[in-house]
Amino acid sequence: MNTFMRVSLVSLRIIPLLLIATVLPSCQSKQEDAPKPPAPTAATPPSESGILQLPEGSPTLTHLQTERVALRPIRTTLKAQAGKILANENRLAHLSARVPGRIVAVYANLGDRVKEGDRLLLLDSPAFGEAQLEYRKARNVLSVTEKALERAQALLDRGAIGAGEHQRREADYENARADVHEAEEKLHLLGMTEREIQRLAAKTLPHAEVAQVFLRAPFGGDVIERNATIGEVVDPNKMLFTVADLSTVWVRADFPEHQAGRLKNGLTIDVRVSAYPDTTFRGSITYVGAVIDPATRTVMARADVSNPHGQLRPEMFAEITLLTDEQSLLSVSRAAIQQVGSRTVAFAVRGPHRFEPHEVTLGQTSPEYVQVVTGLTAGDEVVTQGSYALKSELLREEMPAGGPL
Repeated sequence: MNTFMRVSLVSLRIIPLLLIATVLPSCQSKQEDAPKPPAPTAATPPSESGILQLPEGSPTLTHLQTERVALRPIRTTLKAQAGKILANENRLAHLSARVPGRIVAVYANLGDRVKEGDRLLLLDSPAFGEAQLEYRKARNVLSVTEKALERAQALLDRGAIGAGEHQRREADYENARADVHEAEEKLHLLGMTEREIQRLAAKTLPHAEVAQVFLRAPFGGDVIERNATIGEVVDPNKMLFTVADLSTVWVRADFPEHQAGRLKNGLTIDVRVSAYPDTTFRGSITYVGAVIDPATRTVMARADVSNPHGQLRPEMFAEITLLTDEQSLLSVSRAAIQQVGSRTVAFAVRGPHRFEPHEVTLGQTSPEYVQVVTGLTAGDEVVTQGSYALKSELLREEMPAGGPL
């Protein structure tokens, strides 16, 4: 290869290298001349020592209201786990015949309202007839001995008989009186009234009337159960009627075991049932159970509740709220408490436009106030109205730069 050709090849190799060297500085110059994007600014960190500081003129400041943490009388409420309406057992009667017999008439039906002394049924009972005849016989003996004593007294006054004979007649009379009293009490036990017993003093009585006995209502109330049919033969072991006075009912409430120490007689309860959702019935506790239910770990409380219109009916389920006695507790308004993530906080005032979130532990609550167990002390000034806006400001400050991913 001659010298000319070698020089040409070398030149061809050098030219591209020169072109590359020329282009690179040009590109770098253009990149340096292009405007650079502004560096990202870091999010505004929370104020020092965890203080939340609002700028002057912030609209949040115009709506804030505060109050002091202080001791306040708080009446707390307890919710029963379960509640039920029961008949007042002091005004509940399971009625049966006091003597065996056959039902000849029934005067009351299921659901009837009866008054004290009203007839429920009529029973034909030979045993009852015998008791009445014994009473009539005892009255006749009493009448005879009374006349004999009167004659003996007259004879004694004339000296016709001795004192011993008079005493014997007097003893017969006293024994006859005792027999009449015993027979009369037996009739009372069998359900006869004083007026009906006086009727037995008549000289003659139809046998059918003598053998008949009425079953009567012991007090006014409603017939809630009937097991009587005309012609049925019954004995004292069969329950024929149940009468309940529902003007007052019992309410049973089951409270958790750990609340047993806060239950006592006289506390007020509010009762609500699904049949009357807009009506609240009020009563007071009359009994607190002495034992814990081993299955449910609850303690039973019973209250008397007035039921003049019969709205509460036995076996209804009920929602029970117990109002406890007032206690003086360190507390704040419920509006001051906010939930920030897993923390319960209140915002304490630490100067103009400066607020410090305090994590608090809460205790008993009432409709207006909540007990503060830890986190605040008496005299601390906390935000009530507007605390939710401060919560939003706090969450905004704590948000990572660039917002949530």
